[in-house]
Amino acid sequence: ENQEKMIQQPYYSSQKTYPPRYYQRIAINRTVDAISRGKDRLLLVMATGTGKTYTAFQIVYRLLKSGMKSKILYLADRNNLVDQSIQQDFAPLEKVIHKVNFSKDDPSTITSYQVYFSLYQQLAGGNDDQEEDINNTILKLKQLFRPDFFDLIIVDECHRGSAKKESNWRKILEYFASATQIGMTATPKETKYISNIDYFGKPIYTTDMDRAEQKLLPGKAYEQVKKLSNQL
Repeated sequence: ENQEKMIQQPYYSSQKTYPPRYYQRIAINRTVDAISRGKDRLLLVMATGTGKTYTAFQIVYRLLKSGMKSKILYLADRNNLVDQSIQQDFAPLEKVIHKVNFSKDDPSTITSYQVYFSLYQQLAGGNDDQEEDINNTILKLKQLFRPDFFDLIIVDECHRGSAKKESNWRKILEYFASATQIGMTATPKETKYISNIDYFGKPIYTTDMDRAEQKLLPGKAYEQVKKLSNQL
């Protein structure tokens, strides 16, 4: 019953937004379907410019409205990306959104929201190149959130660190292990030391800008764009 309800939940639509592109719909539908079937680690590979954040918003919207998920953490690696996401793609959910601030947040009131945004660095206490005692990181998290508080975590640009086996990002994801976790990236990393697939599994959907542009533009216009791109 829950699976059917979530799959039938419509996309968000309004006069101020556009309906998802065909490739965004595929990514959204596959994600929603996989979560409804109990999959808890998912990887979406979407080229820069194909609307990863908007796709994430539609996934979050459908999961919230269907009642399948109620506490969602969105992790990004740059402050301007967090602010931009809140103000633009996620604007329809502004009343239930909170941007995490360790120095100001009150544990007694922070739990009243549904969608939380945070920087990787803010949760882990430093930059990707800096080592920090993971116990301090977990202590910070415990002050605000129980390990089972979030039921969905979206990791934007997951190739930047969340899949490193020995990194604090991985420890953060492990702290919230009970949550469904979605990694989103344009450039998944697969090396001896870093593996998105090892953690999130094989991509449930992959798109590239070339195919996306070809579907969006008429034939002649597409060829002209490609010609100009090759000249840059």
